[in-house]
Amino acid sequence: MDKVSQELMEYLKETMNHPDVSGFELIEILDIRSQLAAREPVLSDDDKTGLETLDRQLLKLSDLLVMRISEVADLAQMRKKAHALPSHWWWYLDEITMRKTEAIG
Repeated sequence: MDKVSQELMEYLKETMNHPDVSGFELIEILDIRSQLAAREPVLSDDDKTGLETLDRQLLKLSDLLVMRISEVADLAQMRKKAHALPSHWWWYLDEITMRKTEAIG
């Protein structure tokens, strides 16, 4: 893994271990995840497995992340501003959380 990818993965991993940060920092996490998505073709299988583990943590924490982000910004607007691709599902945590709530509801 190249140095930049390694630094991005480490930052993402550290933040997932301490998710109670500001909404602004959580938006940065979504951006970092998008940067890693662009680098996926050059990641090793082990790195991709590590990224999948982080993705599962993102999903588990989706309620908290959406709540914290909504304190500082509208995720739908941030998604548009970031030109998030539909395949970058992490930018759609608000919709994922809403659908999860409706399914339980």
